[in-house]
Amino acid sequence: MTEPHRIAGSTVVVTGGCGFIGSHLVSALAARGARRVVVIDSLRYGKPQNLEAGLPVEVVKHDLGFGDVAELERACAGADYLFHLAAEKHNQSKDDPTRVLRANVEGTAALLGAACRAGVRKVLFTSSLYAYGRLSGPPMVESEHPHPSTVYGISKLTGEHLTAFFARQHGIDFVTLRYFFVYGPRQFAGTGYKSVIVKSFERLLSGSAPIVNGDGQQALDYIFVDDAVEATCSALESPVSGELFNVGSGVATSVRDLVAAITRVSGQPAGAEAGPADWTAGSSRVGNVAKIRDRLGFVATTSLEQGLTATLRWLEASS
Repeated sequence: MTEPHRIAGSTVVVTGGCGFIGSHLVSALAARGARRVVVIDSLRYGKPQNLEAGLPVEVVKHDLGFGDVAELERACAGADYLFHLAAEKHNQSKDDPTRVLRANVEGTAALLGAACRAGVRKVLFTSSLYAYGRLSGPPMVESEHPHPSTVYGISKLTGEHLTAFFARQHGIDFVTLRYFFVYGPRQFAGTGYKSVIVKSFERLLSGSAPIVNGDGQQALDYIFVDDAVEATCSALESPVSGELFNVGSGVATSVRDLVAAITRVSGQPAGAEAGPADWTAGSSRVGNVAKIRDRLGFVATTSLEQGLTATLRWLEASS
């Protein structure tokens, strides 16, 4: 345990801050009184328009793993804290694994080096449930041995180790968060992949029924973006250091139940089209959230229907 950290009055660097979760995090940091937020983003997927107007934000365009490291040095100068959210995602890794490794491993190492040399006091690294690797079994717990089965999962687990290495080498605090399935407004930002939630709502809005693949019993742990951001800020401000936490609701929601909830909040007639079973058949990917509850006092508070309603309102406003 170290001394608590305070976002109020600080200078904060957020990678991926123009993306889905990152843009919500930037708003939360400003609401908590951050004096200055420096966003590092490649702008390949994120959009500056995702950032609320009037925030104390500077956007630095930089492609991690490919851009000039001097840009990172300048962006991190004078920073108190680093939130590292930027990453090439799972679906990109299937098409271009080399880029994923360069961005998520080499880019992370370069970023951490720049941040540590700049004298940041704490690093918050966002990892993923894909670091665990398994698709079934009981809720995933932080103490189990990870066996990532995708290039993306391997890259995120490597990022966890790199964060611990640089932080310990430089004597700074750090926390790693493994996000489960975060959803909410701005979720789809041109990454070539839409979640079941976004695809189902879009079908309903166009007059079509959502699709359920296979028996629909595959279970996922959904957490609304505002809750994920609250967990992320709490982990930064907490005196806890050197720890790994799952960030999820801890609730297993089947795709069939999810689609039923999506249909209810949309006000459309119930019903779904049957699709063929896919690679998710029989899977259950849910987080054990006891540790983050006990150590940080965090519990997700947004119900699934509340979160889905907010997501639908955003989609309707964006169409």
